[in-house]
Formats: sequence, structure tokens, C-alpha cells
Amino acid sequence: MTQHKVPNKSKYVSKLFGDIARRYDLLNHLMSFGQHQTWRRQAVKMVDQNLSVTGPVLDVATGTCDFAIDIESFKQKASVIGIDFSLPMLKAGIKKITQKNLNQTINVMIADGHELPFEKNTFAIVTIGFGIRNFDNPEAALKEMNRVLKPGGRLAILEIFSIHNRKFTSRLFNLAFKIVAPILGSLFANNRQAYEYLPASTVSFMSASQLIDLTTRCGFSPVSNKEFAFGSVSILISEKGN
Repeated sequence: MTQHKVPNKSKYVSKLFGDIARRYDLLNHLMSFGQHQTWRRQAVKMVDQNLSVTGPVLDVATGTCDFAIDIESFKQKASVIGIDFSLPMLKAGIKKITQKNLNQTINVMIADGHELPFEKNTFAIVTIGFGIRNFDNPEAALKEMNRVLKPGGRLAILEIFSIHNRKFTSRLFNLAFKIVAPILGSLFANNRQAYEYLPASTVSFMSASQLIDLTTRCGFSPVSNKEFAFGSVSILISEKGN
């Protein structure tokens, strides 16, 4: 594994999630009511639909490697690389990869999404699940993802967003997320701070439409998008120009 420079916010997030790595998957399951896998698999289907190029897949901020594993399941025999800067999270992911006998098709490494250690035009697909809001500089990270994608390659972003409409159910969902996440963090991970960060990072992050605009400025063209959970979760698919 190669260690790369990690910006200050990223160091904070890395430590935060490193502290809860052993319980991360359980809490992900509880907070999404078991839907996180459905969302990831939908993202893989959407990004692969009518894809015009072939090649390896890069999963940025791979964490415990769930997205990388789902990619391999959908695109069997595809070469998948997962990167993250949290060693405890990667160790949890490596354990799952080994248990599923996927060591030949999925590789992981410590790396920073702001400075991807790959040549330009390397990957057919880049994915990032629940991670773009944790970057110090999302624009720089998106430009790096664009750089390493092949022309015609696709980016799939799966992310949580704050709901800004005035519907009662949406406001209730925001309130429940803010209250419930820290409670679950305290009960199951003995770490309230990490799960106070989660809703706070969502509120302070841009909207889905703003993120689409940002990907466009970084050299991507929007392909498709889909919302879940009252609009609090979105899949955004975009493509690098030729």
C-alpha cells in the first residue's frame, strides 16, 4: 500500500471513520433500513448502461469495499481498484474481499482522491459512494476522476443530500436523520461524534443539482440521475467527453 498526502479535513474524516470501521457496515444497514445495497446496485446498472468503452473500474473512497464488491458482482471478471485513506476501513473491506474469494479481481490501496496515483485515460468507470461530501476540495477530486477516466468513460456518484423542499415528510426525514444517526452511533459504535458529523456534513454540502453543475464544470456531461428516500439520496451518472 502506498500512502499519499491527505488534506486536513480528510485526515479528520479518516480518523473519524477509522474509529468506527468495525461497526460501519452495521450502522449503514440500520440507517438506510437495508436499502444501501439496492442503491449501490442501481448505480452500477445505471453507469454501465450503454457504456461505449471497456476497461478497469475505480471505486474512490471505497471504505469497507461494498461498492467495489457490488461492481464485481454485476461486472464479473472486471478489474476493480478501491482506494481510501482510512486503513481500518480498508482492512474491514479486505476481510470481506478475502471471504468472498475476490482477491484476483478486486485490489485496494491507500490513496487520496485529490491526487489519484493513476495515469490519465485509465478507467472505464469511476464510482464514489457516500464520499464526495467528505473531500476538502470536491472540484479538485472530480477533475482527478475526469483525468483518469477514458474518453467516453462514466462517473457514478451515490450521495446523501439535505432535503430542501417544504413537504412535511421531507422535513420529518431531515429531523429524524439528525436525531437518530447520533443515537445509533452511540449505541452500536460507542461514537456519537462520528454520527453527528454525518447529518452535519449533509446539511453543509451542496445540493444534487449544484453537484451536477460542478461535474459539468469539471468536464463531465450529465447522463442520468435518480432519487430515493424522499430525495435524500441520489445517483448521479455523468460521462467524460471524447
